[in-house]
Amino acid sequence: MKKYIILGAILLNAVMSYANITINDMKTELIAIGITEEKVAKASDVLEEALKKNRVFLIELDQKKLEINKLLIEDPEKNWFKINQLFDEIGQLNANVDKNRLKTQIEVRKYISTEDYQKAIKLYRENSEKKE
Repeated sequence: MKKYIILGAILLNAVMSYANITINDMKTELIAIGITEEKVAKASDVLEEALKKNRVFLIELDQKKLEINKLLIEDPEKNWFKINQLFDEIGQLNANVDKNRLKTQIEVRKYISTEDYQKAIKLYRENSEKKE
């Protein structure tokens, strides 16, 4: 069962990250295939909240990297313990980013299934081609 959840989450991540198309961009298509406006709004809210968390994680990562660079410039041998500790913290932040991404995918699937999303993206592409 876990294998199917992980595969579904990976597939959903790949689909949702394709060409940076957001749920808001495809709202019309999602509604056209039968997703309620309420579910689209909830999924969009989940993604927006995850994006905010991700931005915070990225700021923290940049801060840690800057601190490492500062310690390297000062005296790498003297500051090795602190540098090593900062790398461990960076690893934990990267893990948190991945966990946040997976949790978001699971939450979004409550509102929009992978199959529905694929149908909507196909419809979105067709509509985009017609506009050009």
